[in-house]
Amino acid sequence: MTLLFEKRQTKFLALIFFNQTENLYSHNLLELELKHAWLSVENMNPMPMLTSLTLEFIRLEDKNLTELNKSFPNLLVLNLIDVRGLKRPMIHLLNLKTCQWIITDASPCLILITPNLTTLNLECRKVVALYIEAPLLSNFHLAIDHLGAVSVRTFKNLKSLSLKSSYICSLIQKFLHFKTIENLTLNSGDFAVGAFDDSKFTIKKMLTYFRTVTSLCFNTRAWLSFEARYESFDRVCLDGRLGLTTFRGYLLRVDPALTFSLVACVLDQCKDLVDVSLLIHRDHAAAHVSRRFMDWCVAGWPRLNWRWGAWEEGTEDTWITNGIPNAQVN
Repeated sequence: MTLLFEKRQTKFLALIFFNQTENLYSHNLLELELKHAWLSVENMNPMPMLTSLTLEFIRLEDKNLTELNKSFPNLLVLNLIDVRGLKRPMIHLLNLKTCQWIITDASPCLILITPNLTTLNLECRKVVALYIEAPLLSNFHLAIDHLGAVSVRTFKNLKSLSLKSSYICSLIQKFLHFKTIENLTLNSGDFAVGAFDDSKFTIKKMLTYFRTVTSLCFNTRAWLSFEARYESFDRVCLDGRLGLTTFRGYLLRVDPALTFSLVACVLDQCKDLVDVSLLIHRDHAAAHVSRRFMDWCVAGWPRLNWRWGAWEEGTEDTWITNGIPNAQVN
């Protein structure tokens, strides 16, 4: 049973709903979705059968999530989207498998202890400390605007990692010791051109550490972030044994010499590479300089399957044929 509860400024109604539904719902309800409510958890009845819970745009009087953990012990799916009123929240659910946690206000500390979690989507603006204990985690999307202390216990099964941060080069170093990552996506988020973090982490170092990655994607300004710290020693060849087979890059701008050198740094180290997709911002996609850049790439690595595209925020990616965007990119 799925129940959608959607009311505004209903602290008392929400409180009655939680306190007076024992006979009707507490023992049988499997899925629950609440939106736009002010909830009190005082004397809340446990719902042991509930496996899926979504709280969206909620004011929750459970600052540490203590009652939530007690009341829904068998949750498999948990979505917390813009839940306010939290101080030092901790998700401690032993059966949880999928979690989406989107936080729009600052939080001093976030803790997740979830031994069976496999998929985690965590987005937050500013966190002083982040602690995650999820040994079975395989898919992890992390977006942090302001980076604090990040502590993650060993993810023995982490396969897919997506990172978004204005401090992308600093954040990625937190995951260097994970040797099982196969799909890696990097996004620097929204920041002014030139406003990079102080990390000296380069693309050569990234390729050196993430040798198990088979699919690599640079979204939007992440490429520009690495390009800004590109140095001549990054051209030095590694051993060419990197396992990368698929590469996609979203280019904000094209400097033929510099951008080509950075592309070469990736392609020359990946002998097993098969598919390469490069998307250029629509403001530059049809320019002569981009056409020359494309010709250089195809001539330099003719054996690769090249896909060219154009991108822009808020619109669909498109193919480029003969310099003209004409079809959606899948």
